[in-house]
Amino acid sequence: MLKENHDGNQIPRSKLIKEESGPFSGIVWYDYTFSSPQTLAESKRYLKATGQSHQQVTLENCPIVYRVILQPPTKTSKRWTGQIYLDTNQQLSGSGRSSYVQALSHKSLRDLN
Repeated sequence: MLKENHDGNQIPRSKLIKEESGPFSGIVWYDYTFSSPQTLAESKRYLKATGQSHQQVTLENCPIVYRVILQPPTKTSKRWTGQIYLDTNQQLSGSGRSSYVQALSHKSLRDLN
């Protein structure tokens, strides 16, 4: 799924991480982040909007990244599903993210099916 949606100009920012919602829930997903020229441009806009310096921002350190969430097949869904959206490279819940980042994530959300 990631290979099908790969544009060739990405810098991995985190390893593919397996996560679970609880030991008995059976809900599993994989989380991965990467930066690209699009995230670099969005990072500069974000830093300007928050009054921070954007002069030294690169693909390797930009604060805004693409977050990919992949869900393996389940009993009801027999195939992998996924979503991609702009986010910070930190593992923050919705309440820990700024309203700017929350709006950016909502606006950029798309399915990888």
